[in-house]
Amino acid sequence: MNRLIRAFPIVLLCLSYASAAPQSAITGQITDSEGAVIANARVLIHWDPSGSAVGLRTNIGIEQDVMVVTDASGHYSANVPPGFYDVFVSAMAFTPTATKVRVKEGQPGTFSPKLNVDPLVTKELGHEIYPGSK
Repeated sequence: MNRLIRAFPIVLLCLSYASAAPQSAITGQITDSEGAVIANARVLIHWDPSGSAVGLRTNIGIEQDVMVVTDASGHYSANVPPGFYDVFVSAMAFTPTATKVRVKEGQPGTFSPKLNVDPLVTKELGHEIYPGSK
């Protein structure tokens, strides 16, 4: 019983340290070419396992893809382990975009693209969505 009482503060200290450890994440804000935020854009995060087979400890990754949606201010965030990720962004009426993002332990990777209005959508609608766009 005496050992249990002595070990309890150490266990609490370890738990508080673990919960205070910074999370690894991919974050960003999606905007259009004019700088307006895009709400409800879809962000797909796919782990690139390159290097993990040779024991690269900084590419832990996840096997399941992660999908998040931007909030009303165009922001998104997804907690992921350290590694290399392909990040795909799409929104209605905009041309999708993608890039590779590296996430390090305790440091977020960021991707904040500016999406362009898709020319096919503009053409099919028969008008300009933004003055001066073609």
